[in-house]
Amino acid sequence: MVSSWPVVPFGRADLLAHARERLAGGGGVLLYGPAGIGKSTILDAIAGAETDALVLRAAAAEAEADLPYLALVDLFDGAPDAAEHLPPHLRAALDGALLRSALPATPHDQLAVRLAVLELLRALAADRTLLLVLDDVQWIDEPSAEVLRFVARRLGEAPVRILAAERITDGDRPTRLDLCPPPGTTLLVPPLPESDVADLLRARFGAEAGRAHLHRIYEASAGNPLYAVELGRALGVAPVPTTDPLPVPDRLRSLLAARLAALPAPDWPALLVVAAAARPSLALLQRCGLAEHHLDAALASSVLDADADGAIRFSHPLLREMVYADATAAARREAHERLADTVSDPVDRARHLAAARPEPDEALAECLADAASAARLRGAPAVAADLAALAADRTPRDTPGVGAVRRLSAAQYAYAAGSPAAARRHATAALRDAADRRTRIGARLLLVEMSGEDHSNSGPLLDAAFVEAVDAPDLLAHVRLYKGVKAYYDGDGEGALAELKRAEEAAELCGDMERLVEVLSWKGNILLGTQGDEYLERAGKLARGLSLTPATVAARQVAAMSRLFKGETGEAVRRIEALRIAVERAGTVRDLASVLVSVAGIYWRAGRCADAVAAGRECVRLYVDVETTPGPGYLVAALAESGGGTATAAAGYAERGLAACLAAGDEDWIKLAYAASGLVHMLRGDPVAAAEALREAYALDQRLGRLDPGILPWHADFIEALVGAGARAEAAEVLDEVYKHARHLDRTVVFLGLARARAVLTAATGEAREGAEALHQAIEEWQDHPYPLEVARAYYTLGGLERRAHRRGAARAALSEAVRRYAAAEAHPWREVAAADLARLDGGRGAGLSETERRIVELVRAGATNREIARALFLSIKAVEANLTRLYRRLNVRNRAQLARVLDPE
Repeated sequence: MVSSWPVVPFGRADLLAHARERLAGGGGVLLYGPAGIGKSTILDAIAGAETDALVLRAAAAEAEADLPYLALVDLFDGAPDAAEHLPPHLRAALDGALLRSALPATPHDQLAVRLAVLELLRALAADRTLLLVLDDVQWIDEPSAEVLRFVARRLGEAPVRILAAERITDGDRPTRLDLCPPPGTTLLVPPLPESDVADLLRARFGAEAGRAHLHRIYEASAGNPLYAVELGRALGVAPVPTTDPLPVPDRLRSLLAARLAALPAPDWPALLVVAAAARPSLALLQRCGLAEHHLDAALASSVLDADADGAIRFSHPLLREMVYADATAAARREAHERLADTVSDPVDRARHLAAARPEPDEALAECLADAASAARLRGAPAVAADLAALAADRTPRDTPGVGAVRRLSAAQYAYAAGSPAAARRHATAALRDAADRRTRIGARLLLVEMSGEDHSNSGPLLDAAFVEAVDAPDLLAHVRLYKGVKAYYDGDGEGALAELKRAEEAAELCGDMERLVEVLSWKGNILLGTQGDEYLERAGKLARGLSLTPATVAARQVAAMSRLFKGETGEAVRRIEALRIAVERAGTVRDLASVLVSVAGIYWRAGRCADAVAAGRECVRLYVDVETTPGPGYLVAALAESGGGTATAAAGYAERGLAACLAAGDEDWIKLAYAASGLVHMLRGDPVAAAEALREAYALDQRLGRLDPGILPWHADFIEALVGAGARAEAAEVLDEVYKHARHLDRTVVFLGLARARAVLTAATGEAREGAEALHQAIEEWQDHPYPLEVARAYYTLGGLERRAHRRGAARAALSEAVRRYAAAEAHPWREVAAADLARLDGGRGAGLSETERRIVELVRAGATNREIARALFLSIKAVEANLTRLYRRLNVRNRAQLARVLDPE
């Protein structure tokens, strides 16, 4: 919107100062107030005063609210091209959304657009502060609003500020603060006092206006600057007789109508096209067959404003609304028909056709359905859902079955857009009106899918779908797959496998390879050990020949992990890296987040700890960004940090991961969360806390009946933690049980770890030499173990056992080998622990400290507080406290004074 009065913020000095102060402190500011109160003027004043910041602007309009990502198009129009910093999959998604490229052949992940904008803003803000100015946010199209909400929550410390304005009705509260990053501030733009209204009017219309005249205008306008200006324009500077009423705010429409009425009648068709268009311009007007001169009077009277690039707009949204509302229905339809014949964007064209033709019409319905597909390809499933619903509404009533097919599409788009209520409503309507069984079955299965893991009410839907699908193999495969999944979640493993077997047969009969991949993956996940691995391998092999979908990505991912569990680490790395590249190219961000779980895990076990840390950090960032439960991302980051990052970071991620998984209620991930927490406690030298966490994981193992020690190698640490906590009998029971399962499932990769645990248990009974000798033999047997960290850990434990056996030379050799192997794998936390033990073995008290620990000790000696240490080392206070706690435990001291004395240089 272009202001119709000078960009001089009369009477807004305090408000401007407040807004600038809040923006300088970080976060965002939302100005709100009724139409005409001066919000845009304030935006102009703040943006215009920015000399060092990069300012990007967008002004929404009501007519544009249905066009996906139009606000983002405006925002980034003319912005510096920082998109070159984006990965190809994110740049492709952004270009598609911003109409910078042709529609893609496959749907872009909606999340890819959000992440692309987030990364683009971070790149633009790399060198200077970035200010986004958003006007009339109440009309921002919903896809753009969703992206801005997503970005606002994740900008963190990036120097990006958002200044927005929202129109509200008097007495209402703003609703769009979530478009601003926290801490967000809402600022009411109040009416101007009489003195400022007088200054405004004199600046606009001249100094000759008398006090009484200005006072009456002020009273009528109630301090609203736009109303005051419009009153001043209509009334001029001549005093109004006191017997004549002045127009008051509730009569402003009549005043504006008078301005419009002064325009020549031949100009109205052109004005109506401008009112009906989403992005009106002089070029668009010409393409509609209307001459530019039909806008001359409107431009001269400031009803319209024109930009240098030919874009045109009403000087105030009320004028646009009035032109459109006052036109006859026939005139509005004619304007939309003109625009439909002119615009090229399929979504815009369909919107105009729907407005021009309100009656059912098959050609129109087909056009709307095609536009819905185009919107989905652009990554705007919510817009696609609305268009598909319109397509169903415009379908002739004598073909309800066709309408049901379109209604099912609307349901699928709505579900993809995260609108389950709308999806359920559309799916139910499709089921009611469907004339063919495929639509009915599709609607029923979508309703089942929307139930998540709660299949308590899905039985009747599946039974009805089964009856209709019984003689159609492709439909039957789909239905039986869902019946198998329901049985699995109901705790009926045998029933699940039986249904999946039949689904497999049906999929093979009809040649539905994608469904077959999905069925085989489910079977492989339910079955454990070699049998399950065979199904996973088969699914992964089939999936490599198919296009990427969530089902084929998952199949290839678990097939790579099954190779890892067999000890084929090199093959697992090759497969997961190929899958990661393919998923990144496809731009499927949610799939990429899932794949990175395996990337980090495989690198970790392959002894590539630095690569694991990088993948883990990217994984947690994506899990947080994509707004799924972040638990898995935190856990992957925790394990990666425990291998190649820092113990402090690992502990922080593990704590957040456990909390997130408990909140989500997924027991498989809860088990892994407790396991990750226990492993981090072991790294930090706290076997009691480790045993508590790992007991919880083991209890879930037992209750779920899925004890597979190869999935995540934590059971040996559990046994060692139990020994350290004094629970030797429990440790022996767990060792026997886990070893039995490892042999049954042929998980030979865990044998070295179990040998380590058995040696620790043996030494705890007073037979340190016997335990050390047994572990030495196991290391000799497993020198070529596929997991390098397992061998390094065995040497580290051997060093401790040899020390307890009073064989210092053997202990020194084992610890030195552990340090060497940890260093080769870039396993920095474990290398530090092993190096510290080696230093203590040689009598050194200060050796083996990390650089961070040495700096902390130096500052402790200097008398610095924890807060001062944190500030000096750019750490959090919690990180300082955690490092000190670890030093106290490692050096057997109780306080800062003892720590300083113990490590004083001699």
